[in-house]
Amino acid sequence: MKLSHKLMMVSAAVLMGVSPVLGMSASGVQAAPVAHAKGVNNTYGKNSRVEMTKTMKFVDRNGKRTSKTATKGGKYTIWNVKTINGQVYYSIQTDLKYWIPASATEGTVTYKSGNTTYTLKSNGKKVTTSTSTAKKSTSKKASTKKTTSSKTTKKSTKSAKTTKSNTSSKKTTAKASTKKSNANSKATAKKSTSSKTATKSTNSSKKTTSKKAAVKPVKITMKNRAYVYDNNGKRVNNYLNTKYIGKGVTVKGLGTKTIKGVKYYALQPNRYYVKASDVTVK
Repeated sequence: MKLSHKLMMVSAAVLMGVSPVLGMSASGVQAAPVAHAKGVNNTYGKNSRVEMTKTMKFVDRNGKRTSKTATKGGKYTIWNVKTINGQVYYSIQTDLKYWIPASATEGTVTYKSGNTTYTLKSNGKKVTTSTSTAKKSTSKKASTKKTTSSKTTKKSTKSAKTTKSNTSSKKTTAKASTKKSNANSKATAKKSTSSKTATKSTNSSKKTTSKKAAVKPVKITMKNRAYVYDNNGKRVNNYLNTKYIGKGVTVKGLGTKTIKGVKYYALQPNRYYVKASDVTVK
């Protein structure tokens, strides 16, 4: 009995000594860094640098404050961009642990999403976003011009052949046929005149269209939370990985459009819009 009692005491002591070690080892395991998270855009790294304009606490990727402090005047390389609660935030590390609001910084950050490049400029108070898209319309215009020129060449070749045939028929036919050929030549002249007129009208319409296409951008600032819509007036969820733009954010308005009787400003023509009633124009 005494021997078994001692064995039980020794076993209990061993278990009490081992359990704290197990707890420490479990808490010491670190999670692997997140390489690509949903809603996070990667920047161009070293080309995206900002300076803090005030001292504040960093937040995590969910918007909760951390114990680490970002001091005024501190300079950081921005690796990622994300919208948290309608406001743009920058990540200073690739593991997405520490974030700062873009409005509390001064500098320029650039990232690419699809074929569109986004440039964010901040001055410590507000953030201005501009976009640029790779132009694909140039090749289409060039091919259209080539097609038009080829059609014109074919028409001119046919008219030249017609003129030669008319000339030979004048030499070999009687006066009656001469009159007919004259009538044909007049009809051909009328057709060529009408084709020239049509060409001029087409060119003038192209010039008018190009003038209309040159839209002067304006700065628009959100009065409150402004939802983003597509060119059919339906809300979207994929503009900068969010469905709305936060209050006080300033962006470029690239022209206006009326959709179902409602006026909108274009963030990206034929793709993204905000209601004119939700913004102020500067």
